Order: sequence, then C-alpha cells, then structure tokens
Amino acid sequence: MDKLVNGIARGVFVFLYIPIVAVIVYSFNASGSSSNFEGLSLKWYAELFQDGQLLSTLRTSAIVAVITATVATAIAVMFALGSARYRGRGKGLYLAAIALPLIVPEIVLGVALLSVFSSAKIPLGVPTLVLGHLIVALPLATLVVISAAAMLDPSLPEAATDLGCTPWQTFTKVYLPLLRPSVIAAWLLSFTTSFSNIVMSTFLSGVGSTTLPLKIYSSLKTGITPSINALGALLILLTLVIVLTVGVNQMRRILVDSRS
Repeated sequence: MDKLVNGIARGVFVFLYIPIVAVIVYSFNASGSSSNFEGLSLKWYAELFQDGQLLSTLRTSAIVAVITATVATAIAVMFALGSARYRGRGKGLYLAAIALPLIVPEIVLGVALLSVFSSAKIPLGVPTLVLGHLIVALPLATLVVISAAAMLDPSLPEAATDLGCTPWQTFTKVYLPLLRPSVIAAWLLSFTTSFSNIVMSTFLSGVGSTTLPLKIYSSLKTGITPSINALGALLILLTLVIVLTVGVNQMRRILVDSRS
C-alpha cells in the first residue's frame, strides 16, 4: 500500500512539473519551432530583450499586478482588523458577501463590468484592468489575512493604549508585525492572480493595455515563439527566487522567535 501511495505521489509531482521543465528546455532550443529540438542556444533570450511589443505587454501586466496586489492587500488588512473586532450580528453575512466573487463565474463578472464601463463611457485601459482584477484578487487577499487577524488577542488595542501607543502606532508596531506573514502571502497571491488573469483582461483591456497572458493567447493562432518560452523560463526563475527568499526569511524569523 505504501509503495502504491508513493508511486501516485511521484506521478503527481512529475505531472505537475513536466510543463515547467518543458518551458525551460525549449527556451534553449536552437530551432525556431517547438516541434523540433536542434540543440542548445541562447539566441531566444537575446531576441526576447529586442521584442519591444512583448516587453510592453510584460510591463503592463507587472504594473497592473503591483497596483492590484497593493490595493487589495491594504483593503484586506483593514477589513480583517475591523472584522476581528466586530462582535455584532450579521458578521457571517458580510463575510459571505466578500467571498461572493469567488463563486460567480469570472466571465459573468467581466461581461457585467464591461457593460458598466460602456454605459458610463469609461475608456478601457489600465484603470479598468485594475478594477477588474481587484474584484478577483480582493476576496483571496481578504480570506488570507482575515484568518490570521481572527487569531489575534482582542485585548491588544487596550494593551497598546495603556503603553502610550496612538492608533497609528498600534497599527504599525503591533498589528502589522503580527500580520506580516499573512500580508506577504496575500500580496503575492493577489499579484499572481492579477498577473496571470486572462478572463477579466479579455473584456477590460483597451488599446495599448494588452497584458502578457492576452499576448501569449493571441500568439496561439500563429504559433508560440521560442522567445515566449524564454520569457516563461525567466518568470519561473524569478518566482523561485521570491519563494526561496520569503521562505528563508520566514524560517529565520521562526528560529529567532523560538530562541527568544
């Protein structure tokens, strides 16, 4: 039985990581076609940095994702702290309301937002992309932070006030340090959700605000170029570096807290 479970687990890991390995391998493919492998080459990485259109879509995706993640995390922190201190009736109702966009199909939200922006004659661009991505990312960020805020001692504000802290000092020196891991997790999750979003972007992107997922999707009609594989390999490397950096910092913090 143990051998069967181990075999299934290994098979799942292989299945999950085959696409990642394939992207990295084909980014070094000397051939211009993904169907043929003709040796190793770095020319696609050089071509990537000369592709102004592809880099422009990458820049747009990064800007939208950073703004979305920052706004979503800030709102999530405020909502989570307010929810943790709220003891009135109807708490479950507004918690369900914040999670509602996760239940509604994203294509429905995209069509609805497009109708609203069209009726209000709001031009499509980066602001509409941020608003659309925020609807998707905000519930995720809130659920991450609210679970951590619910574990905080409710007497913390009173204790901080007794020690002479202002409300702002209580927030920055008491709450934020305690919520730092969940805040970082919420920001990274929101950034990833926005950066890889394609449904909302399809409806809400305008002229000059095409995102990277839309660019890659449109390239399927003519074939994925190896330069896109090179970009994917660099994004995988960047993700790995961020995950390792955050993980190492969290491990050091845990070790310091355990020793103290």
